[in-house]
Parts: sequence; structure tokens; C-alpha cells
Amino acid sequence: MFVGNKNKIDLGTSSFARVMEEGALYVDKSRFIEHFLNEASEVQLVARQRRLGKSLNMDMLRCFLTDADDNRHLFDGLYIQGSPLWEQANSAPVFLFDFKSLKADTYRIAILSMVDKYIDRYISDPSCPGALKRNYDLWYAQKGENPNGLLLLTEAVHAVTGKKSYLFIDEYDKLLFDAADTDRYEETRQHMTALLSAGMKGNLYLEKALLTGVMRISHEGMLSDLNNITTFDVFRDSAYAGDYGLTEEETDELAGVAGFDLAEARDWYNGIKVDGRAIYNTYGVMSMIKNREFDCYWGNSGTIDKIISLLTPTRERALLGLLEPGNTETVD
Repeated sequence: MFVGNKNKIDLGTSSFARVMEEGALYVDKSRFIEHFLNEASEVQLVARQRRLGKSLNMDMLRCFLTDADDNRHLFDGLYIQGSPLWEQANSAPVFLFDFKSLKADTYRIAILSMVDKYIDRYISDPSCPGALKRNYDLWYAQKGENPNGLLLLTEAVHAVTGKKSYLFIDEYDKLLFDAADTDRYEETRQHMTALLSAGMKGNLYLEKALLTGVMRISHEGMLSDLNNITTFDVFRDSAYAGDYGLTEEETDELAGVAGFDLAEARDWYNGIKVDGRAIYNTYGVMSMIKNREFDCYWGNSGTIDKIISLLTPTRERALLGLLEPGNTETVD
């Protein structure tokens, strides 16, 4: 199901509120909220390629849960409004961190600033314990060297409100991906591991955490110490199979109202399967509807230099082999 104006497509935002308030075309992905809340895993990583709506889904989830603002009007007519979990709307402290813009030489201070923006209101509350305020002063004085920011934030929230927090981190792997094959990588990996471990591993003040990125933790070894994370990727994901990208049914419905040929869209944008279900690239389909012509929008939307740099001769041969009809084998 979709809502909004089919002639109004915003390709440049990951703000759920902006999409809904402007009446832009939106394919209803609010069932994702139900899937996230019903999933037993405390810390979850959703790994998908670019342009499948990861950031928009995360912001939608934030808008739904947060007790900082009442956003329930944004969900009028969407699936989640009729869900048994609707009662959890506007009920919890939620903190979203966007790591896509972090830079190798400034990321520690940048993360400190992100955490401090949230924590200030709780630390300054008269009911916040003095010991916690002193811990905050020490953490802040260390100018990003202390990796306990997420833990300190959730502890302060719990001390003031009695509530456990939700932590959401978008593009958790972007900084590490950029640092790969540089002399900064190991130092960056160690600090990020310490930051996320403190905030998400054995944290008594954490309700749930969600990370998104393009890479699995267990395979690339970037944050292998975080062994309490459940990963949902294109190879193993029955929980969120239809929540990222567009399903066959959703694309068919869009074809009916936007007047494009589904068979041709299938050739252009039906690039992956998740849990046996065909998934279309959201950015590609929406760009085609907006521009009213088929094109390789996904490929033109970003650089693949890093992917190219990782292609060894063996991997190149493997990829060429996979392009052969009928070949479905995979290699490392």
C-alpha cells in the first residue's frame, strides 16, 4: 500500500516526518516497526546495499517510539496504526546517531557532540544523581577519548525517567569502510568496538538497539567482539525480508498508478532476493517514476571505488562466473 501524491517524490530525504507532512509518495513500510519490536534480539544489525530505504525506516521507527515528540499523526492510515503494538507509540527515549558523515581525523569529537546533544537535558535535570554528573564531566573533559558515551547516556536517562533507551545507529560501518587499508583502521576499529560494546553489550539501561550498514559484523571482522548482535542480511533474513526495498506486489501496485511497464521494471530494478522474495531497488524505481524513464539510477547515485579496490583477480573471476546463466555458486 502507498500513500501520498504519486507526482510528488522526494529522493533526497531520510526524514519520515518530511515525507508524510509534505504528502510525498510513500510506500507503507510501517510493518517494519512491528517486526522490530516483536524480534527477540536485543541488538540487531540490518545489512543491505545502498538505496533500499534503511535510513528512512530507521527514522520512521524513531518517530514512532520517541517520547520526546508526539508523532502519532504521521502514521494516520498506515499499517502500524491498526497493529496491537500501536500502544507503544510515543512511549520511550530514543536516540538516533547518523554515522555516515564521520571523518577519520574528527570522528571522536563528532560522536561526543552527538551524544552530548542528547544527554544534556538529563544531566541538567535536578533529579540526576551527583555521581552521574561527575562521570559526565569526566567523560566530556576527555574530548572523545572515553568510549563510554552511549552507556553514560542510557544510564542518565534511566536515572531521570526510569525508562530504558532505544539506540539506533545508521551506517555504523561507513567510517570503518573508509578507513580500510589505511594506517588508521586498527585504532578506529578498537575505539568503535569499545564505544558500541559499552553501549550495547550487557547494558542494563538499554531496551533495544538497531544498527544499519552494508556489511555484516561477523564476516568482515570489523567489530567481531560484539558477539551479542543478531544480523539480518540478504542471505539470512526472514524477519525483514519485505521491509527494505520494494516487493513484487508493491512495485506492481506502483506500476498500476504510475503507468510504467512492470516487466521492464523487473529487468532494470529487480536485482536481489531476500528469503526467496524478489526485491526491487527503491531509489531506482522511485527515480524512474519521477523522471518517467528507465535508467541506471542506483549505479549513478554513488561511487563504487571502494568495491573496485577490493576486487582481486580471484574475485573478478568469481564475479564473471556468477554472470554465467545458471551459475548460483558463491565464493569468498
